[in-house]
Amino acid sequence: MNTSKDLNNEQAEKENPLYPVDECCSHIKMVISDSIIRLYHSIDNFIFQDIDYSRVISNMPQWVADGGISPELNCTKEWYEALRKKITHPIFGRFIYHYDLWSKIAAMQDRLSAVMMFMRQLYTIVPCKAIYEECQYTSAARCGGTRETEAHILLNSVFVAYASVFDILTKIAIEQFEFNKYDFSGYKKMRSSDIIYRKSLNNIDSSLKKEGMLFAEPPIIRKIETFRNEFVHNGPWDLRCSVYNTAVNGEPADVIIYSPDMDEIGNFISSGSRNKFYSQANRINILLPDMIKDATIIVNNTINQLSALYQAATIRHADENYTQECLNAIMDYYNSLK
Repeated sequence: MNTSKDLNNEQAEKENPLYPVDECCSHIKMVISDSIIRLYHSIDNFIFQDIDYSRVISNMPQWVADGGISPELNCTKEWYEALRKKITHPIFGRFIYHYDLWSKIAAMQDRLSAVMMFMRQLYTIVPCKAIYEECQYTSAARCGGTRETEAHILLNSVFVAYASVFDILTKIAIEQFEFNKYDFSGYKKMRSSDIIYRKSLNNIDSSLKKEGMLFAEPPIIRKIETFRNEFVHNGPWDLRCSVYNTAVNGEPADVIIYSPDMDEIGNFISSGSRNKFYSQANRINILLPDMIKDATIIVNNTINQLSALYQAATIRHADENYTQECLNAIMDYYNSLK
């Protein structure tokens, strides 16, 4: 039995031709404005649980936050390294690490925002809903040109941006798992620096490999990776960048972009050197909003679990003596510059 909420959603979907895209983007916005912000706070509370964070950060020199990360400080590599040589306490390394990790989370927010932007632009060119079933089409005209090429570029850009989120989440998961291995008196770079997303990782928490999590590698995650890898490493799946204007008995029907056949785990079906078969008639512009929504649910689950892991390990309270030790070390650093 349909509830009033279900009926309202059905009515909204009928009246709004972009409803699937709007719904998808609302899921992404929730991740950016809610789950990722919670992750920021969970990481801060964990990393700095033994100090009075507000007092220490307000005295930390600017280069720790911006050197080599942001145009807010236009320092050279040599100047940055000279400043690093003057630090004598691990609190500096801990803050440098903190900003390194923050930059990864900010990059994840950026990629998710890019996904929304690319989708919005894509669906000014092609529709996100079909009126007819594939079997009802009686003819189709292949169209190619600047707008059609733009549609394919935007479509592939969605996959590239989203797959980048998987790589960044991998780094954060490794950092959570391996944090206790750091000696911040000699910190140089993150332990996850050279690692990208893959299913078979041993240095992440086992809870991130459970069903519904990124590292269980659900088929939807593999599909997005397959599209990204093909575009980045081999080129677009349709060299002609075609968009099809279909018809039913001579009357205009749906505008469709077709994508290659895929197996049940999300790989292109291949034979020798060929992996662009189209027997499944996958209408990718129609499928995409649900694909991204499903992936976003998995990404959100993973981010929330990372927050929970950081929160569970936050078991200490600010130590006034250690806080003062850190503040004294920062003051000694400033005095060494005189």
